[in-house]
Amino acid sequence: MLLMHGDADTVVSPSQTDLLFQALVEKGIPAERYIIPGAGHGGVYWVQDETMKVIIDFFDKYMK
Repeated sequence: MLLMHGDADTVVSPSQTDLLFQALVEKGIPAERYIIPGAGHGGVYWVQDETMKVIIDFFDKYMK
């Protein structure tokens, strides 16, 4: 599971993805967590090349 969260999110605390990530790891479920600096709950940070590369690399790793 790919978990991505903006560190400037004021709608959902970034700590929530950390709790989910820790629970997945504890159960042996493959998971990766990325914090996007400056990103809020939505917006332009989520469509930048660097962010898209994280998503594409994750799909390439687990879906090929």
